[in-house]
Amino acid sequence: MRKICFHIQKGGVGKTSVTGNVAALLAREGKKTLLVDCDPQANTTSWFCTDRPKHDIADVITGQASAEEGLYPLGANLSLLPVYAIGSGLKQWAETELVRSPRAVEFLVSDLENLGFEYALFDCSPSFSLLERSVISCMDEVANPLSAEFFSIDGIESFVNELRNIEKANRKTIKNDKLVVNLLNRSFARHRAFLEELEKLRYRIFVIPQDSRIAECQIAHKSLADFEPKAKSMPFYLELVHSVMEGTGG
Repeated sequence: MRKICFHIQKGGVGKTSVTGNVAALLAREGKKTLLVDCDPQANTTSWFCTDRPKHDIADVITGQASAEEGLYPLGANLSLLPVYAIGSGLKQWAETELVRSPRAVEFLVSDLENLGFEYALFDCSPSFSLLERSVISCMDEVANPLSAEFFSIDGIESFVNELRNIEKANRKTIKNDKLVVNLLNRSFARHRAFLEELEKLRYRIFVIPQDSRIAECQIAHKSLADFEPKAKSMPFYLELVHSVMEGTGG
């Protein structure tokens, strides 16, 4: 199971939109895919769930439900491990218990790997608390979503420093070679200038253009591919998905 997280320590950059839509497109490519909501704000769960799941990620972590019992099916090849927006114990557990059980997230991921998924995409909150660090330490790859503003470049450097600390502590290398620029409008000179600065860095750059359908699909509780497969941003999402699949036998 290839484990991927789209993360940076800044909110409002579209990480949930990217994570959910990439997961849905992987499923459409025939890959058995799991979407894991690790953000106590529960935006991914609110987006995809039309009713309250029977269990959430906190139930699985604390042993009140098995990993399989925690799954919420979203369609062919796609499942969600949700988190409750109200009534979840995830935030409290992360703040009080995780420090005493530092391998708990690792054990959760191990249980998920036994369920036969080919890909697992994790949506985390935009911070570097112990919960996010624990999730990232289990990843094979972390890609960085950005908004088209120059302060985002500072965020990349900060993220890399944190990632290096995680790699050192866990004695592993986590792939980090993709930047996903959300809501880019090439007609804006400042957006073009920002993109030119990014292209000087060592990363592969993926651009998701401004597209009102991205917000509309979330209101409809659907992925972009299910809501509007001909959306103008769809070819750009597909380019990102195919890149994710490179080198994994996909």
